[in-house]
Amino acid sequence: MKVNRWYYFFRALVIPLLHLLFPFRVTGRENIPAEGAAILCSNHVCMLDPLFIAVATRRYIRYISKKELFDNKFLGWFFRHLGMFPVARGGTDMTAMRTMMAVLKEGGVLGIFPQGHRYRMDDNRTLETGTAVIALRARVPVIPIHVRGPVRLFRMNEIHIGAPVPLDDLKRIDAPSLAEADNRLIEAIWTKNA
Repeated sequence: MKVNRWYYFFRALVIPLLHLLFPFRVTGRENIPAEGAAILCSNHVCMLDPLFIAVATRRYIRYISKKELFDNKFLGWFFRHLGMFPVARGGTDMTAMRTMMAVLKEGGVLGIFPQGHRYRMDDNRTLETGTAVIALRARVPVIPIHVRGPVRLFRMNEIHIGAPVPLDDLKRIDAPSLAEADNRLIEAIWTKNA
């Protein structure tokens, strides 16, 4: 996958500031593959979550984000230059789906927050079904990530990266398989990190 210099430049700028204001410790870095396609699947407690995860790995992450973030021309330009792309929530966005599959086909890393919203207190453990669809279609490692909420200024914050979620036995993309994939993702993100 092509190197995004904007992404790495911005990441380098953010690292010292993030460590100063929101110090954090990462466990499980070794669970993110050094190469090849992968989906990083995290809970969502604050707007800094993508930064925490970007700093936790040297891999270039293509984040999917709600379409509304791209409405502002400057922000839309900035986010696109970082490799982010929009998704329309509340339905099936085939353009976003094709982009996600293309990222993974090229051996890239896709960053998803499958709850669809931020939950500061980390008190909601339900997922939108789209992540399971992508995971079962792409057949790439799905890496669960837990950002312990709430994130606090000037206090140690914790990010845990878990082992890939086993989904290989789910051969079909039907309602029972999607429900089972969601359950496994929920368990991997929260249960082992509670």
